[in-house]
Amino acid sequence: MLHQKEKLILQSLLENKNHYMTSKELASQLSCSDRTIRTYLKSLMDWNPHETGWKIIAKQGYGYKLELQDKALCQDFIQAELLTEVNAAKTENIEDRYNYILNKLLFEQEKLYFDNLAEELFVSRSTLSADFKKIRKDLAKYDLQIESKANRGVYVKGSERNKRRFIMDYFFRDNFFQSLHNYITIEVPGQQISLEELTIIVLDECREGYLKLSDFVIQNLVIHIALSFKRIAEGFQINQIENWNQENYLVERKIAEKILHRVYLATGLEFPKEEVDYITLHLISKASCQDNQYAKKDINQEIRRQLLEALEQVEHVKDYQFQHDFQLVEGVVTHLVTLLVRLQNHVVLENPLLKDIQQQYSSVLAMTRELLQAMPIFSKENLSDDEVSYIALHFMAALERLKEKQKFNILVICATGYGSAQMLKNRIDNELGNLVHIVDVIGYYELSDERLKNIDFIISSIDLSNLVFSVPVFTVSIFLNSEELKEIKHKMAQLKPVESSLIPETAVMVDQNEEKIFDDYFSSACFVLTQDATKEVILQELLIQMGQGEEQDFVSCMQDLMEQREKMSSVIFSEQIAVPHPIKPIAKHHKIGVAIVKNGLQWNEENPHIRLIFLPSPAIYGNEGMATLTSKIVDLLEQPDLQKQILDCQSFAEFKQLFLKIK
Repeated sequence: MLHQKEKLILQSLLENKNHYMTSKELASQLSCSDRTIRTYLKSLMDWNPHETGWKIIAKQGYGYKLELQDKALCQDFIQAELLTEVNAAKTENIEDRYNYILNKLLFEQEKLYFDNLAEELFVSRSTLSADFKKIRKDLAKYDLQIESKANRGVYVKGSERNKRRFIMDYFFRDNFFQSLHNYITIEVPGQQISLEELTIIVLDECREGYLKLSDFVIQNLVIHIALSFKRIAEGFQINQIENWNQENYLVERKIAEKILHRVYLATGLEFPKEEVDYITLHLISKASCQDNQYAKKDINQEIRRQLLEALEQVEHVKDYQFQHDFQLVEGVVTHLVTLLVRLQNHVVLENPLLKDIQQQYSSVLAMTRELLQAMPIFSKENLSDDEVSYIALHFMAALERLKEKQKFNILVICATGYGSAQMLKNRIDNELGNLVHIVDVIGYYELSDERLKNIDFIISSIDLSNLVFSVPVFTVSIFLNSEELKEIKHKMAQLKPVESSLIPETAVMVDQNEEKIFDDYFSSACFVLTQDATKEVILQELLIQMGQGEEQDFVSCMQDLMEQREKMSSVIFSEQIAVPHPIKPIAKHHKIGVAIVKNGLQWNEENPHIRLIFLPSPAIYGNEGMATLTSKIVDLLEQPDLQKQILDCQSFAEFKQLFLKIK
């Protein structure tokens, strides 16, 4: 494992891999002594290049340089040791990468090459291709295409109007407005204007003026203008910005004037001349810092590095894992870059929400100040509560998003009647609104894999007991009575994600009733243990055994009904487990067939290595205990150690013993 300082040194060398860096430059960046840097560099140079894929070259009079010797190995090392810590907030997961790529394509408007992007994000070409496949699909809905040319790189082709429609829907419509509406309301005497309308004005004028600004700069500007309404209404005086050369920012100033003119046309509110200067500050994409210590550095990168380090180290903050909130980190970095320019120009900005924040969110305000004090670039600045409270707004919005993330995503399934569906939805909202987020309300025949994506559980007014899903299902009446609510809340308490489920080696006490249910459904006759097989052969063998005592056409009917069920949604529960079953029961006697294929079989193109198959066949009447067993199958997904033991078992008796351990 690398020490935190070693990670930061490696990060700096990686970002500057085309030239040498002196130990003094590194010491300045990391706010420590030259001697400390040399100690950590010596430790880094002891790493074996055959294990890391990189080597640090030291050249007298020049400094230190990172040399990549094995690019693939280096990427693996960085992914494991560096990316998750230092750069996690940038591209930690698919959603963050997706956001990052779209920012590059739609806001920065610079030449973007596939290989460079893969290297920048520390991902393989195949991973990046998968990301672009999703981006293409989403852009197509707006009549936009991804094009690629040798001299231009990858870019978005389509009308500017459609690009703006996509930007509004993707970057601003959901998280941004939802989290801000809780804290900011625009109060204008006379004509009203919403945050959405304000964002459209800012977006239009910035793109008309060809300003290459990220969505976070635009978000910060919208917050600023929204709060300026309140400032003006409450008679706050705005200081004039002195000693800054406006001649350098004529384009930005013109855009600021156009934005405020459109806001005036929409609301009738006149803004003072000083407000134009403040908005111009927001529009300056690269802060021109006069502080010698930071003059030659990329300010954004330096602020981001210091912020991430503070988020990981400051007590009372690190538990929130804010460094993994891409929207928060980029939003705060953008705000702090503008704040730095204001500080250099001795500009004071008052926050009309300060009193409310001090009264209702004093802990967030204190936490924000502590973070800023932990950042060397701001530690010696005497920041006012007004300035700190502006930054606190970002953390308040992040905490709101955190609350939303902790809710369960649920799918509600109803009969076709709109009235009954609405009644059940309203009951769930009223009774469980603080615990669940209703993703959708659908009819039985609308069920599909797409609908089940990222769903924690299903609440259904239709009996789905004959079907097996990889998530829990609660069957309720449309009135959602108190007993049903009690059961759902009880089960939800057990649905909290568990890091791992280690099965102790000591004997596990088995509920006698559970063993009775097991014996009622499973049998050695319907248990197949083999090294190799095909999907067709295994299913045929299981169905023939399970068809004993059933109608003559049992096997063919089951095959047809299983096919229908798989068309509804996938029966693949994990990379190794499949649970095929009929869309409706036809058997006289309930059974569950089991097959363990040691070397795995190909289920379809996407699932080439299925090793464990459960085949439930419910009876037309009387399936007591079936729900208990199918719940155990779902619970098994969260117990990898027990899965491995089941896959390694050598007999039905051993399988039974292990299955009954599932908790």
